Amino acid sequence: MFLRNILRFLFVILIQVFVLNQIQFSGYINPYYYIIFILLLPIKTPAWLGMGLAFLLGFTIDIFSQSPGIHTASSVFIAFIRPSIILSLKTSSEINKDLEPNMGNMGVKWFISYTIIMIILHHTLYFFIEVFSFTSFINTIYRILISSIVTFITIIVAQLLTYNKIQK
Repeated sequence: MFLRNILRFLFVILIQVFVLNQIQFSGYINPYYYIIFILLLPIKTPAWLGMGLAFLLGFTIDIFSQSPGIHTASSVFIAFIRPSIILSLKTSSEINKDLEPNMGNMGVKWFISYTIIMIILHHTLYFFIEVFSFTSFINTIYRILISSIVTFITIIVAQLLTYNKIQK
């Protein structure tokens, strides 16, 4: 499990930096696939470790993207809120803390809900920090929605390619 998470960490950084950061359409579509690393951390991951890994991930993406800590702040935020989101979507008796919250382990509907919530939280914080103003509010909301949709599609496609035994 430990080795798989290290390889996933490196993989998402490589995909984000060398492929997805090169895809930007008019500044509106920015797929941030790297957050899948935070989404798929095992449920039993301690909060301090999740936030530490999110910091390291966001900081690495910030370095390659030459952004001033925006990815770091957004990543740490979703790592912080993640346990609450997981608990709100399933009762504690339904959660096997040894699993990672992927489509195969948690079910399609649960994973879709979880992913949408986490992506929207990440993107909302990210884009409002980037703009750091409410003067372009409608434009920022549009960027959040479009980028969230593209990120969601990217993550779901990755899940469908990775996990062939999906529970319904």
